[in-house]
Amino acid sequence: MERIIFFDGLCPFCHFWVQYILKKDQNNKFLFAPLQGKIANELLPSVFLSVDTIVLLEDKKRIYTKSDAILRIINILGGVRKILLVFKVVPTFVRNILYDLFARNRFVIRKPLEHCPLPKPDVACRFLD
Repeated sequence: MERIIFFDGLCPFCHFWVQYILKKDQNNKFLFAPLQGKIANELLPSVFLSVDTIVLLEDKKRIYTKSDAILRIINILGGVRKILLVFKVVPTFVRNILYDLFARNRFVIRKPLEHCPLPKPDVACRFLD
């Protein structure tokens, strides 16, 4: 199964999250691409191209966004972090209000990166753009 995580290439929090997933994803279940890139434009409907949203695309047909994407990624990664799936009991619209609040203010907390960092050579093959 092909799983692509689309992220804001200039967001320091997204960069941290991608690095975390790379470290924990021992079986290489995920590929990565910035929302600002060519692959995102080719594979995602335009409604999902907002850089304020993390997007998980599974097998080029199932799309998860925002808190649903994060919880799906956590579920796939498994391990002790699955305890965070308890947040599934919170209605999606409530989780996404909190997600949107953080997304709108993330550059107030930390300034955006000047450019999307290049991946390390050992994981570069997992980045599509």
